[in-house]
Amino acid sequence: MIWEALLYTLGTGAGAYMVCLSRRPAGVKRWDDAAFLQGWGLIAWGAGHLLAFIPAAWVRMISLSLCLCFSLLFLLALHALFAPFLCHERWKTVLDAMTLCAMLGTSAVCLLLMPDMARHLAAQMALQSGFLLLLPTVSLALANRRMADAAREERQRLLAVTLLFTALAAAVPFLPPALLFGAGAASLGFLCRSHQRRERGRERSLASDDCTHSYERLTFSLHDTAMVAVLLAGTVVAAVTVAGIPRLSLIGMGLGALVALARLALTIRANRILMGRAFWHVGSLERKFAEQLEQIRRKNAQMAQLLQLKQRYEQLLIVSNEQSMREVSYENLQQVIEELVDAWYVKMGTLLYLRLSLESADGVVYYESVRGNPDHPHIRHTVAEQIVVDEQRDSPLAPRYVVVLAKTAAEEADEREMEHPFFQLLAVNVRGLVLRCLHENQSLELRLMEQEMELARRIQLLLIPEERMVLPRLQAKAVYLPVAYVGGDYVDYVRIDQRYTCFVVADASGHGLPASLMANGIRSALRAVIQTCWEPDLILDRLNKLLYADLSKTRSFITMLIAVYDAVAHKLFLSRAGHPQPVYLSASRVGLLPCAGGLGLGLSPDSRYVREEMPIAEDGMLLVYTDGLPDLKQHDSSRYPDKWRRELSALWDECRTSPEDRIALVEKRVWELTRAGQQTDDISLLILQFQSAAKKEGEGA
Repeated sequence: MIWEALLYTLGTGAGAYMVCLSRRPAGVKRWDDAAFLQGWGLIAWGAGHLLAFIPAAWVRMISLSLCLCFSLLFLLALHALFAPFLCHERWKTVLDAMTLCAMLGTSAVCLLLMPDMARHLAAQMALQSGFLLLLPTVSLALANRRMADAAREERQRLLAVTLLFTALAAAVPFLPPALLFGAGAASLGFLCRSHQRRERGRERSLASDDCTHSYERLTFSLHDTAMVAVLLAGTVVAAVTVAGIPRLSLIGMGLGALVALARLALTIRANRILMGRAFWHVGSLERKFAEQLEQIRRKNAQMAQLLQLKQRYEQLLIVSNEQSMREVSYENLQQVIEELVDAWYVKMGTLLYLRLSLESADGVVYYESVRGNPDHPHIRHTVAEQIVVDEQRDSPLAPRYVVVLAKTAAEEADEREMEHPFFQLLAVNVRGLVLRCLHENQSLELRLMEQEMELARRIQLLLIPEERMVLPRLQAKAVYLPVAYVGGDYVDYVRIDQRYTCFVVADASGHGLPASLMANGIRSALRAVIQTCWEPDLILDRLNKLLYADLSKTRSFITMLIAVYDAVAHKLFLSRAGHPQPVYLSASRVGLLPCAGGLGLGLSPDSRYVREEMPIAEDGMLLVYTDGLPDLKQHDSSRYPDKWRRELSALWDECRTSPEDRIALVEKRVWELTRAGQQTDDISLLILQFQSAAKKEGEGA
């Protein structure tokens, strides 16, 4: 708490320094100054968090209001930073502020109404605030890179420091106090330094040529549109996927999303207006260029035109052959297509407009390349070609159609007849490039997937003990057979201390990579728990409490059996959580070992487990397995469910008479059963072989 209080005090002081540092140029209102707004935002941030240490309810309301003011002031500062020269409209500022107030305001109200969820809601509010501020910061940083004025570097530095501080403010609930203070103090220092070095006299002039200014405004507006779309998508994903969000907070997120949706619609409309202006400027240049080309074309004779057309067609064939020999992938596909379109547009003298697009079956354009003016006054002939790429796929990487639309100035019938096959050739070349990329990408993805799964399998096998554990009166061996590359079974044995040894067999629900991740999590959790206790029932109870939150979110569960061997008392202590009963093999008894069960881990937060005590009075074996082993015979209707247990039980007679090692004999028989049956689930087996205390003492005498 001391580190946090120091940081918030430092933030308040830094805000006061920035307010004093801000100065108002002529013609600029006070609330249009970024340093002024960010300074007050830091004051609100520091004061709000300092007041949060006071438990009184009315103080809590003031604290949350100040935290909301911090986010709002920082948002206004970002808008004010670029408003003079990118013409950031006021309505965008108002709608962004409404979105922020709707989301953070409802979260703050939830925090007041539900104090029992204070930590969760405080973290949610911090993340929402950071998300709502990071998006416009990134958008402005991308737009600033397009500008070439003298103050661009100062603005870029200020945006980078603002981005750093905003990310730090969002991560406050998750960072250790000392680390939070160090990172926060550094970011505050950088923020003050950036405002101090910023020179308003070097701000870019508003005067620029129409094309450049339209391009900069359009670029910024497109980035702004993308960030609003990211905000909408993030809000929807958070509302759908994150569990435990209060209903009032969901309402606020919905209101914020509606405001952001309205802003997105209005921004798209404004983008169209800006795009129309930019196209108008570009179109005027294209018209001038087209007029020059028309003047040149009129000077050529008809026979010379036919000769040049023939030469150009030959060159196009050469270009097509060269492109077909190149290495092509998704990284350079668009570049190769652009080169082909350039070659067609440049080498075909009668071509006035060329549009090549990759489209879906519904007409959605995934990619297009356009050359020329579709409204050229000298267009005499239009050619439209469409070719199917793949009937089974329809995605940006594998479009359904290649579409070519060309408009030419060809007037003679011979010229028009020659144009069709060459535009078809262009479509066929592009289709071939797309198919080559698709096949190469599929092969690469398959190889990468196989390599990653093989690596995952090796890593998981490294976590399963291969060597046999040998104790004075007990030996243990683990057998692990996943049904796929990786599995959800876990078998292990760990020495707790000189007296106790822990043996565990677990089975996570599901198969494949998700189940293997849970199995690896079991390993880490088990090793953490046995540092403080050795009783198997307590180990299961603590593991259930430790893993319940994550398992309930994924709707998964884990069955587990833990056996702890006491080397001094020569006993086994067993506890079972939904796991199959182990098989006990000895001279006096062969069959299932009676062992009280309990619910699997992750099914109930209040599960209780029973500890069974098993004195070792005779030589024998204990086989602990997962349900994949009995499932080997389920496909055979002529066998009853306990057939496999009888097969394993018959091993005891063979073990007593065979000179072969008993553990090796059992492991060999399990491998034979696996090869003979149809494995549908992961198989894990823990083999415990023990000797009676009397026999050990006799051997020692």
